[in-house]
Amino acid sequence: MEESLYNFYNLFVNGALLEDLYQEELLSPLTWTAIGLAFVVAFAFYIWPFNKVSFSGMGSWLLMTGVSALLLFIITLVTCYQKANQDIPRDEADSNQGTLFDQGISVFLSYAFEMALLTALIFFIISMVMKNFSKNAKHRPMLWPSK
Repeated sequence: MEESLYNFYNLFVNGALLEDLYQEELLSPLTWTAIGLAFVVAFAFYIWPFNKVSFSGMGSWLLMTGVSALLLFIITLVTCYQKANQDIPRDEADSNQGTLFDQGISVFLSYAFEMALLTALIFFIISMVMKNFSKNAKHRPMLWPSK
């Protein structure tokens, strides 16, 4: 699974950071975190506890999309910073290679932003499935295909 995730993330993630994430086997956990977080937030919006008439508008749906994206943005950023602070050597036999996760804040921020966008996309896909189970938010994010 790591190989297929590596090929997918290779389309839009910085190569050096992707290599570090792959070597530390963080691609699968971060992807499953994105899927799980999007599912939990969608469940909260469509099933329980936020499934209320007063919280069923498009603005509420956008808020929940933003919440899921922001939470994963923070999780990804904290994960990268924690790994950067561990000073994990790239190759223990060759001390000249430096450490893993040494790309800096701009690379971490861009990766966290990309993961937040991926989570928003996953939330949208899950919303299209879960909206049919909702009493109050059947028409969010759009009327189709539950019309």
